[in-house]
Amino acid sequence: MSLKTAAKLLEEAMHRPEGEELASKLLDSLEPPPGISIEDQDEIERRAAEGRSGAPGIGWDEIKRDLLK
Repeated sequence: MSLKTAAKLLEEAMHRPEGEELASKLLDSLEPPPGISIEDQDEIERRAAEGRSGAPGIGWDEIKRDLLK
């Protein structure tokens, strides 16, 4: 599948009523990245829900400042 075809498929899928469910199933099918355990799933879901609800997050400037301490 070409990148253009994949992008078009994604665009169409996300505009369907079940697009979020499809995205969730695709994410669930992936292996967690190194350093993330399955026990972190509840925290990941909580943070994702906050982001979708429009809750203010932490700005990049604040994150960068904390990392450079």
